[in-house]
Amino acid sequence: MRQPGDWLEDMAWHRRMYRQSRFRWVPEDPLGIALTWTRGRLEHETVRHLATLDLQITDLRTFATGIDDAMIPLLRQARRHSDDSAWQEGVLLVGLDCPSADALCRRTAKPGGSAHPEVRRVLRGFPLPNPWSKVWELRQVRSLYSAAEAIVEDVFCDLVLELEPSHGWQQLAEATVSHHTVSALQRRVQEQRDARGEPGDPRRVFVQTY
Repeated sequence: MRQPGDWLEDMAWHRRMYRQSRFRWVPEDPLGIALTWTRGRLEHETVRHLATLDLQITDLRTFATGIDDAMIPLLRQARRHSDDSAWQEGVLLVGLDCPSADALCRRTAKPGGSAHPEVRRVLRGFPLPNPWSKVWELRQVRSLYSAAEAIVEDVFCDLVLELEPSHGWQQLAEATVSHHTVSALQRRVQEQRDARGEPGDPRRVFVQTY
């Protein structure tokens, strides 16, 4: 690894060399990850399917959070070796803002983040790595997993609204592992609809952005 004074220049060079990032994904990739967690099931029709989906979303989010855990020590390392100006420039280069980066630095990372299979895969083998370039590449894979989470969440909320007329909110809330009240489940569905819309809404199509 080069000296901290070279990290920002190397990070800018990294983005230019790879035309933004080495890790690339296309809209089909989040669907593939989502199907991995739903065990390949495409159709969900019953209350039992709803309960299973809720567990699968929880498992997917837990796995994806391991990528965040791997970013935390890297950001802390960058912060230790940066004055305020360099920190702000580096945060901007990796597509964060200072409040978000500071919040990540304050989080408690679970041990073993560097051993996460996606972290190992994404960070393997690019030249002149430093904390900034590693965080940048990890943010790309994290965005892929965030998209996969959202796809499964769409399916969950769509199924809630399909089942509600025949089963009622109370039964559906009791069937999930994340909610024990009707209001919590209704709020979850409303937040999904506000952010992602109905089936067919263009907001449900994910692409990698920088």
